[in-house]
Amino acid sequence: MRHEAGEGAIEFFEVEDQGSINIKVIGETEAAGICGSGLLDIVGELVAHGVIKKNGQFIDPESSNSLHPDLARRLVKQDGKLIFKITDKVFLSQKDIRQVQLAKGAIRAGIEFLLENKGVKATDVDRVLIAGSFGYHLRGKSLINIGLLPKEFDGKIEFIGNTSLSGAKAFLLNETYRDGMKEVVKSVEVLELANYKDFDKVFVKCLSF
Repeated sequence: MRHEAGEGAIEFFEVEDQGSINIKVIGETEAAGICGSGLLDIVGELVAHGVIKKNGQFIDPESSNSLHPDLARRLVKQDGKLIFKITDKVFLSQKDIRQVQLAKGAIRAGIEFLLENKGVKATDVDRVLIAGSFGYHLRGKSLINIGLLPKEFDGKIEFIGNTSLSGAKAFLLNETYRDGMKEVVKSVEVLELANYKDFDKVFVKCLSF
């Protein structure tokens, strides 16, 4: 399915209690694709409601008694493979889910090694700041549903926008900030994840939802 932020892209997805779905589309027009934040929303909600299993595969609608009938009806086969129909023109495929798993696995593995390096438990983290303009369209609920962030981060997540832009402005216009940034740069420690023992094992483990 097409994944880009533009008019017609689904940017919000939620499963209602009665099994129906609620979506929001950029430009308030007919859905034609899915943007990045919408993709995370969709996968997160489908994981939470049992449509997607922990290993990333769609559940078999014919063998599941726990799946809501309205959700089960959206699981259909296309070219012999299960897809989840969101609208008549937009669907989620197994390939889409794998893309989310790979990105999620890499980020979560990095978080696990960062916590380990500093000797900090997830429960000890006070604030989680997510930068980037993309972050404005994300929901903490979705990130926790798919396991990209530990469940212990729930209620501690803040989306702080395009910090690279605001930081560049501060560097150019404010000498006090400039001096402070120079000092911070000196104290930055780079963690090379590929050099960590068992990185590949942790990465594979983090692929699961």
